[in-house]
Amino acid sequence: MNIKKQKIAIIGFGRFGELLAKILKPYGEIFVVSKRNIKIKGYKQIAYTDLTEMDWVIPAVPISSLEEVLKDIKPFLKKGSLLMDVCSVKVYPCRWLKKHAPKDVEILGCHPMFGPDSAKNGLKGLQIVVSPLRIKEKRLKEVLTIFKKLGLNIIKATPEEHDKQGAVNLSLVHYIGRGLADSGFKDQKIKTAGFDKLMGINENVNNDTWQLFFDIQHFNPYSKKIRQNYLKSLQKIEKKINNK
Repeated sequence: MNIKKQKIAIIGFGRFGELLAKILKPYGEIFVVSKRNIKIKGYKQIAYTDLTEMDWVIPAVPISSLEEVLKDIKPFLKKGSLLMDVCSVKVYPCRWLKKHAPKDVEILGCHPMFGPDSAKNGLKGLQIVVSPLRIKEKRLKEVLTIFKKLGLNIIKATPEEHDKQGAVNLSLVHYIGRGLADSGFKDQKIKTAGFDKLMGINENVNNDTWQLFFDIQHFNPYSKKIRQNYLKSLQKIEKKINNK
């Protein structure tokens, strides 16, 4: 499938926004909206008012900031353009996309299941979840073709399906990782393969921001119950140890 080069605007240029710009650069002209002054060759910095010229608009901002950004950019989105989020949760962001995007703009929920650390050795085999909300078949095929060319494993899921599983594979993993870091565990000379895996979780999770941690706990409607169940299980295990 021949893919037309897109004008792609990325709003927010943190660690993930910069990664997104890098991996999408072969497929379009990259424009950046950021409060910081971006001086990176190959990217042009623009303002919200310039979004009228963009084919794709991708907010790469903290989950807690997304709804406000969607409200701010609404007047400037071009008819027929694509608005796509990349949040680590999907129920609330997809609800906000439907609420605030103009009816003549296509919308797609998306969660790249990787970040700068997990993608440092390439994207091949990594997952990306898509939740088609209001998007024409031709546009969706174009987007999925790009994801396939990047080597990503594409998974279609509803926002609810995504967040139910995400409460375990993301929220709980980050919860455990932060607990390990707070406990002061560090790499050591005498260790098992299992210990190495725990340290891997510790490293990956703690390279992410506290803002992301709090957002995936607060904005996934299923996370609290998973945390509570996990803590109850630990209490049961502790009782078994003490009663043995």
